[in-house]
Amino acid sequence: MLLTIVPLAIAQVVTLFAVMRTVQNDVESRAQESLVVGGELVAEFLTGRSEQLRTSVEVMSSDFGLKEAAATGDATTIESVLHNHSARVGADIALLVDLDGALIASSGGGHAFPPHVVGQDETTAVLDGKAYHVFVVPLKAPVTIARIVLGFHIDGALTEKIAGLTGLRASIISSPGDDAEVMVSSSAELRSGTHASAVYADEEFLTMPVEFIAGRAGIVVVLQRSIVEAMLPYVEARRGLVLFAVVLLVLVAIAGILFSATIAQPLRSLADAAQRMIAGNYDGDIVVQSRDELGELASSFNAMRLAISEREQRISHQATHDDLTDLPNRSKVVKYLTGLIENAPDGLENISVLSLRIARLGEISSTLGHKASDELTVQAARHLHANLSEGDLLGHTGTNEFVLILPECSSDKALERIERIEHILSSGVTLDNTDISLQIEVGLAEFPRHGDNAADLLRFASIARMDAETSSDRVRQYESGREDEFVRRLQVVNDLRAAIRHREIHVYYQPKACLKEGKISGVEALVRWNHPKLGFLSPDEFITAAEQAGTIVHLTRFVLAEAVKQCRHWLDFGFDMAVSVNLSARDLTDEYLPYHVLQILKDNDVKPHLLTLEITESSIMEDLGRSVLVLECLRDIGVRISIDDFGTGHSSLSQLKNIPVHELKVDKSFIFGVCDDTENEAIVRATIDLAHNLGLEVVAEGVEDEATMRRITALGAEVAQGYFLSKPVPPETLTKWVMRYTPTVYKERRESDRAFA
Repeated sequence: MLLTIVPLAIAQVVTLFAVMRTVQNDVESRAQESLVVGGELVAEFLTGRSEQLRTSVEVMSSDFGLKEAAATGDATTIESVLHNHSARVGADIALLVDLDGALIASSGGGHAFPPHVVGQDETTAVLDGKAYHVFVVPLKAPVTIARIVLGFHIDGALTEKIAGLTGLRASIISSPGDDAEVMVSSSAELRSGTHASAVYADEEFLTMPVEFIAGRAGIVVVLQRSIVEAMLPYVEARRGLVLFAVVLLVLVAIAGILFSATIAQPLRSLADAAQRMIAGNYDGDIVVQSRDELGELASSFNAMRLAISEREQRISHQATHDDLTDLPNRSKVVKYLTGLIENAPDGLENISVLSLRIARLGEISSTLGHKASDELTVQAARHLHANLSEGDLLGHTGTNEFVLILPECSSDKALERIERIEHILSSGVTLDNTDISLQIEVGLAEFPRHGDNAADLLRFASIARMDAETSSDRVRQYESGREDEFVRRLQVVNDLRAAIRHREIHVYYQPKACLKEGKISGVEALVRWNHPKLGFLSPDEFITAAEQAGTIVHLTRFVLAEAVKQCRHWLDFGFDMAVSVNLSARDLTDEYLPYHVLQILKDNDVKPHLLTLEITESSIMEDLGRSVLVLECLRDIGVRISIDDFGTGHSSLSQLKNIPVHELKVDKSFIFGVCDDTENEAIVRATIDLAHNLGLEVVAEGVEDEATMRRITALGAEVAQGYFLSKPVPPETLTKWVMRYTPTVYKERRESDRAFA
């Protein structure tokens, strides 16, 4: 019983104290709010009063009689005017002083305010123990000949008005300093001459000082709010609360005596069960032999225990498993692999870590939707999991990445397992009653050969897999040093957008010569990047990285804009030269590319036929259908299309006629040996004949000498490009080169021209 009553008594006392303290804080807060509101009201009142009085004083300064009397020195008239006007505006004292502050006349008495008062337009001052609100205005006739000083007594009537306005006590203090005294107050307890500390030190009151004149030190109005008065409405409530607490404690004591025998044991059982649950033990039912409310409570407690146990298990599972496939996630894989490594005996065989990725899953998602790609991922997970051996662990660690841990498995055995996996996925996945053959890209890392901890092994396997994504070999083992290359590639990818934004990427141009007319007919735009930390980067390096990271689109649009802008510049300079820009496979699947190209041409007022977009055979073949649609849109705009590196791709000659192309560029690998290799010559001849039969113009790349130039001319090529003409150079250098270019360069380039080549 005591264990019941004592805690309840303590709880009641604590609750009562908390309530009373809350009420106290609330009262003080409301009192402070009333002071803030009162302060705002007083400030508005004093400001309005000042404006009213200032207007009255300015009217007085316009009195012609006063000006005339002041100008003639008529003291009697001056005193009369001061008396009449002061009475009219309710001033308690009116003075006329000269420019040095000396008294000329007053409405009564020989008072003179201190010189510092005369030098201000509005202030407060104490004269003969009385506080005044003073206004000083110049008397002009038309120049200032004297100053009018009007003073209004700050008295008890003012404090009573402020008290009535705010509902607060109001006192006026001579100054905020240590020697300040109460001048007047609406409180009977505070008399004139009382030290100001009596206002601020009284703990029964909250105070709020308000400057009599805003922004000026001097007399202040102090508002006071009584805490005792504010608490009066709560006194009866506090008494009732205390009485209620006492009655409740008595009732609880009685109830404890009557029912402790019947409820103590069930409550103890419930308390013990709660402690077990806190400790993480959810086993064991709570048995209460009762059919009353305690029995129902025990049943509910048992149901809650089971629900919490199931939820804990579910949360624990979700924390370590992937939502889509229900396979272990990365944290679970890391923990499992770490355990294998730490507990590995000395004679343990190697552990193989495989990183697997379903190839072209992104394209499947784009074509069939995310739901289809998710279904394929789930089915692939099921097939892979069904073929695990004892001790193997399969995890899903990313959107399209699986990790397979093979204990006691060397790399050779792992490669055999990979072949089985490839066979399973190539024939066992079905979507909408259609068999789909899935291909995988695999990276392999081996413990302890490649690493001695889980994090390194997983990272190395991922690096090897990404190498597999960009190579013809879909299975790659980690090679020592590839991590540095991978980090470098990541840095290149991460810095590329900033480089484009900050214009660190530069566009160079290589000229193309029309063989028939012997003039420069166009240029090819080529990008160059001198990285601030890595130095000069090969275009193959950062363009490949951009294609893999999906940032190639931004690079292409930058080069397009720069090339077309430069074309416009050359046109204005008098050079009618077309520009060529290379497109990637990702660019060919960008449905918005034609609109972007058209906008760039319009912005620079360049005709579409002056822009050639170069594409490779392999880029077209990645997504032939979408690529052809984009190319047809570009053709309809009027842009020329060129197939670059022809002869090295995977397209057939029959497909060539279905692609909207204007130009064929023979790869330089065939041009290099066209003079010495009969097979190369035959290939070039056949390619040129094919292009002409299809109505296409032929560009020969890689022309390095005069003999090659003559040979490709004889074979029928229309345009030549290569170092025999010029290497890629900045636009300003190319402009100078074109100005000096003549057809005689074919036979012998002059030394002066070599500087621009």
